[in-house]
Amino acid sequence: MYFVDREELALKLDYIDALSNELAQSEGFALERIAHMLIESVVDVGNMIIDGFIMRDPGSYKDVLDILEMEKVIPVQYAEMMRSTLYLRQWFVRDYINIDHAEVKRVFMENIESYQHFKADVNTFIEHELGPVSAFGKGGKVEEV
Repeated sequence: MYFVDREELALKLDYIDALSNELAQSEGFALERIAHMLIESVVDVGNMIIDGFIMRDPGSYKDVLDILEMEKVIPVQYAEMMRSTLYLRQWFVRDYINIDHAEVKRVFMENIESYQHFKADVNTFIEHELGPVSAFGKGGKVEEV
C-alpha cells in the first residue's frame, strides 16, 4: 500500500461536498467552475484511493470511475451517473467559448445525487477496507487503526 494523507483526503471530500451543495443555485461562470471541479476533484480522490489500495492503474477519467465501481468504492448507479457528466469536461477545457450552460445545469442536476453521496461512499469504503495498519496516515505518518 502507498501512503495517502487522511487529512488531505478529508479536505478534498469536504470540497466535493461543498461544490455539490452549491451547484443548484449556480449560473454562468460559477456553474462552469463548480461542474468542472466536481469532475476533477472526484477523479483526484479516485486516484488517491486507487493508489492507496493498489488497484489497477486507470487510463482515463472514465477508467477511474470504472475502477471505483468495480472495487465497490461507489455503487453502480452513482458510477453511471458520474460517467454521464464526463463528456462535459471537453467543453470546460477545450471548447470553453461555446459552453451551453443550460445543458451543463441539466446534466449535473440530473446526476448531482452521485456527487452528493461520494464523500459518504468513500468514507464507508475506507472504514470497511482498512486492516490493523493503514497507509492512510495523518500528516505524513502512517496511522495504526
